[in-house]
Amino acid sequence: MFVIRQMIQEMAAEKVRLFLTILAVVWATVCITVMLAAGEGLRQGLIRSSESGNGKLIYLNGGYAVKDFGRFHQGEQLKLKPEDIDVIRALPGVKRAEPSAIGSINVTNGDNGTWQSPLAVFPGYRDLMGFDISPGGRWFNPMDIKEQRKVIVLGQSAAYQLFSENDDFDWIDSPKLTSNPVGKTVNVGNEEFTLIGLLKSDSSYIENGIPLDYAVFVPFSTWQRFKPHGALNAINIEPNKAVDRTVVAQKAKQVIARKYGASMEDAQLIQVQDLLLRQKTMRRFLIGLQSFLGIIGLVTLGVAGIGIANVMYATVKRATRDIGIRMAIGATPGDIKRHYLLQSLLTMTIGGALGLTLTFSLVELLQSLPFDGNVIYDELGKPKPELSVPIVLIVVLALALVGIAAAWFPANRAASITPLEALQND
Repeated sequence: MFVIRQMIQEMAAEKVRLFLTILAVVWATVCITVMLAAGEGLRQGLIRSSESGNGKLIYLNGGYAVKDFGRFHQGEQLKLKPEDIDVIRALPGVKRAEPSAIGSINVTNGDNGTWQSPLAVFPGYRDLMGFDISPGGRWFNPMDIKEQRKVIVLGQSAAYQLFSENDDFDWIDSPKLTSNPVGKTVNVGNEEFTLIGLLKSDSSYIENGIPLDYAVFVPFSTWQRFKPHGALNAINIEPNKAVDRTVVAQKAKQVIARKYGASMEDAQLIQVQDLLLRQKTMRRFLIGLQSFLGIIGLVTLGVAGIGIANVMYATVKRATRDIGIRMAIGATPGDIKRHYLLQSLLTMTIGGALGLTLTFSLVELLQSLPFDGNVIYDELGKPKPELSVPIVLIVVLALALVGIAAAWFPANRAASITPLEALQND
């Protein structure tokens, strides 16, 4: 208790400097914590955005030959057929696979139209991509496929293009429909299709980078009805979690190459992309970005540590005679060092506790702000600052290290004072 009382007295003697130093520690703690929380929120948001839609799938599609091999000549296209899906589904390690086909047909409603052609899919496509239908509508069912019904499902932006009378487009805020168009009809080419559902707004991408909000879907069997010999656009493959994704992708390419007598060495003829593995570079960049933000916050905390060091030097200078007396009656240099190290850590604890409390309130405020509907916010995966336990532990560790570093030289200076030097001090 005597040591604690003495520390409080020494700190009170430098109350103005101490107050400013604690204020600097509070600010530095808020800076480093908010930057790490914002970086973590951005990282998680971009990962969610990149993994949604077809971001976790293996994408297989036919391309063009770049060399002569078998029946394929340079420049000849390999067209996937609907029966190829059964070959892919039979492969070991494939959890599920869904085909898609694009019809080069315009979708219109009077003078309005969409820039995206219809994508023909089966009902299982929705579960594979993981998107949802807005209330009041539905997705395709087995009867739509069996009866080749002329029904259509639209993304939010595609529906806005077809049914909105407003020509203005806001690149910041997503456009909103003023009424539910489900049940109305649109023209797909010269055929009339009934709108049965709208997709919930989502920043996901499908197929060849098609934004889900602009997607237009029709039943696969209906597409076959009008395009009986049409080729597939692609096959979307979901591997089992426990398998080697590279092996699954290689096997998928092998069976298609064998089926069509194509060359495995022709990288352009049968194209297989593992969209999840392609995200590794982005994830490394996000970790680097978060580390950079943390370093900036740590520099701010270091500036606060310099303030603590100045206060400690002033305290040591003021308490030189007391230090000499304590050493004269038996205090060791280690006792003196611990005294000032504890004093520095106490200062960091007070400032850090206030800073973390303020940060928690700030993060809660940022998380409650209504950003939904903002195009940029949605594209980034709706990031929210995330103040996780690892981030708090990193901040606490940084506070402790800076506190010890700030007190180290003043504490050594105090421990080197001799009783004779103390008595000679004015």
